[in-house]
Amino acid sequence: MHLIVLSVIWVSSFILIKKVLIGLCPIQLGALRIIFTGLFLFIVGFRKIRTIKRNDCKWIALTGLLGAFFLSFLFACPETKIDSAVTSILNSLVPLNTVVLGFIVFKIKSTNKQIVGVAIGLLGIGHPPFF
Repeated sequence: MHLIVLSVIWVSSFILIKKVLIGLCPIQLGALRIIFTGLFLFIVGFRKIRTIKRNDCKWIALTGLLGAFFLSFLFACPETKIDSAVTSILNSLVPLNTVVLGFIVFKIKSTNKQIVGVAIGLLGIGHPPFF
């Protein structure tokens, strides 16, 4: 059940980005996404901040920049020119690219579970959303 709810939220995010871009520019939308993400993480993780080691802060900041900050803007900008369905299909290729680049660049061999997970994820490409 949780997977279905998560899937609906994930699919609808690209449609919602497209709809919000009618009234906002991509920079405004990206900034709003970062503000809401920051507020949510602050509420959820405030008590855990003290448990973070000082040495890990640079990795957490790098992960936040690459995994959330830049992506908030990079997803909004292309949707001014292309369809949200194309954006969601391209986004669904991320796990496949991770496995391939991990093997080519870092010589990391994927487990059977990871390969099956990527294959299951790729089954959803091109299918209409649940609603």
